[in-house]
Amino acid sequence: MNDHDFQFRVRQHLNSSARNIASPVASRLHQARQKALDRQKVAVRGLSMAGIGNLISEHVMPRGRTALAMLLVVLIALGSGFLGELQRTADMEELDSALLADDLPIDAYLDRGFDAWVQNNSPD
Repeated sequence: MNDHDFQFRVRQHLNSSARNIASPVASRLHQARQKALDRQKVAVRGLSMAGIGNLISEHVMPRGRTALAMLLVVLIALGSGFLGELQRTADMEELDSALLADDLPIDAYLDRGFDAWVQNNSPD
């Protein structure tokens, strides 16, 4: 006898025995079953969405932490580059302001060696 046959015979026996139970006993069994079902902890997933919402909740949200971390890394990298560029621009503005406020003649700015002189004598 295989498992399927055994399970079928047990089920038949239980069904035939259940039909022969007295009414008060069946009522008490029903109440006990309801009480057990009320106490049973059932995992509830919550509300389910349809269409695109279901796609997002089923496939994107489980990987949400990874995606959020990757997005954060990309934003930090872009922000770092942007702030570096802002700093470089501010340094150039400061240098331009210092040069324009100086009393040098305009011909000094056109001299080819002037850039080298500024780089060597800058306060950095």
